Amino acid sequence: MTVLCCLLSDQHVPNLLSVHHFRPDRLVLIESERMRQRNAAQDFLDALKSGGLDYGDRHEVVPHSDVSDFDVIAATLRQAFAKHPTGHWIVNLTGGTKPMSIIAYEFFKAIRARLIYVEAARPNEILDVETGQRETIEHRLSIEEFLLGYGFEHKKRLQKVRNSEKRAKEQFPAAAAIGRTMPSETLLKIGPRRWQEGRNKGLDLRPHELEPPDLVVRQALQRLFHLRSEGTSLTGQIDKYGVQFLTGGWLEVLLWGLLDRHQEQLNIWDVRLGIVPGPRGSTAQNDFDVAFMRDYALHYIECKTGGQEHDPDVAALYKIEAVTRQFRALRVRSYLATTSANLLDENGDIKRSVSDRASLYGCRFVTTPHIQKLAESPERYDLLEEVLFSNSARS
Repeated sequence: MTVLCCLLSDQHVPNLLSVHHFRPDRLVLIESERMRQRNAAQDFLDALKSGGLDYGDRHEVVPHSDVSDFDVIAATLRQAFAKHPTGHWIVNLTGGTKPMSIIAYEFFKAIRARLIYVEAARPNEILDVETGQRETIEHRLSIEEFLLGYGFEHKKRLQKVRNSEKRAKEQFPAAAAIGRTMPSETLLKIGPRRWQEGRNKGLDLRPHELEPPDLVVRQALQRLFHLRSEGTSLTGQIDKYGVQFLTGGWLEVLLWGLLDRHQEQLNIWDVRLGIVPGPRGSTAQNDFDVAFMRDYALHYIECKTGGQEHDPDVAALYKIEAVTRQFRALRVRSYLATTSANLLDENGDIKRSVSDRASLYGCRFVTTPHIQKLAESPERYDLLEEVLFSNSARS
């Protein structure tokens, strides 16, 4: 019988991946009082279940009262080992405090258990501490597994997300056409009341309310929404999803579509449009316009269209930082995709004050020049890779 022991900590991903890699018969979780208060063990088990591994009746949680007292730690590990003294033990040393890892190493080495470690820089590899050999982890963590491990869940049903993605595939050519021209003004010329009404219920478009100056964009929108052409105006019925697309949603459709079609080349997976994560058991929630997994880290993109005149200080950065902090995670990456010129100086470069703040938050910008290039060459994954992941990418 194989027994895997995990030291629970704020970072659940290395432990989660080790369970998927070894698929042990039994799972022993060492849970400190602080982890118990955060519901770490149950969140961990729920994340495993989401990924297809149900250890509901094949696990033990061993409580741990003092993470800095070496004698208490040793007693906890003896208690854990006593549950399956004849089993073949594998111990993941990645989690827990330094004293816990040190004592776990000494204790389990003495009983000839297999000791493994997952480096933050190489999250897809298991390192055998004794031999130095590495094994590749095949399991690709989904966004849902990642969220559940931190005590978050999808507040928006995944079927609704899939429906949005199905619409986005149809909308992508029009989104690319808009991105290539980058209109300086909002496509829909309507007041606040019709704006809100349209996003909730749809609109019967009147002359001059939708009048794209670019012929290609106008033709793409006419085909997409089956509208009538009256001179330079487009008229007819458009549902709420069409209004949402025209009032800014085109940018997230464009970026989602690019990421979705280039998943294999970019080594990314689980690309999602419009997910709404939030703490379990709470009504609080966040909107992720576009999200995906890469290098076992969660990446999400906040999209802002229009001039954003109401946000001269790029306050959206504060929202991004607040969201990222909620996950207590080192492996969350954020991006701000915006058509606003507020963050650019007179030379077209990102303002130093904005750049410094974004660097502090670990947020990356996708600006108007980036968006235009990506829309002009949607088949070039290398451009997307440079904009999102290259250290040398510039605005």
